[in-house]
Amino acid sequence: MQTVSRQLVTIIAEPVVEHRLVDDVKQCGAKGYSLGHVTGEGVTGSRSLDLTGPSIRLETVVTDRVAEAIMDMLTAHYFDTYATVAWITPAHVVRPSRF
Repeated sequence: MQTVSRQLVTIIAEPVVEHRLVDDVKQCGAKGYSLGHVTGEGVTGSRSLDLTGPSIRLETVVTDRVAEAIMDMLTAHYFDTYATVAWITPAHVVRPSRF
């Protein structure tokens, strides 16, 4: 089996930005994404279900260029305003045209 390198971008954000975040990630070039609702704890304390609901976790597998565009977009429009964290993890995929 031959694989191709891509990047897994994972974003955890407050639920109020869900639809906007999906649109922005797609505008950056992501061909698809997975989205789930999560709870957890970080440096600011625990985050659980409240009036706005649980946090969201958006994951997308993309090229290096798209991963960089997503991180730039998050830096410009999300990190300073919303409870948002993100990271990039190397991924090896088959059928690279899907990503």
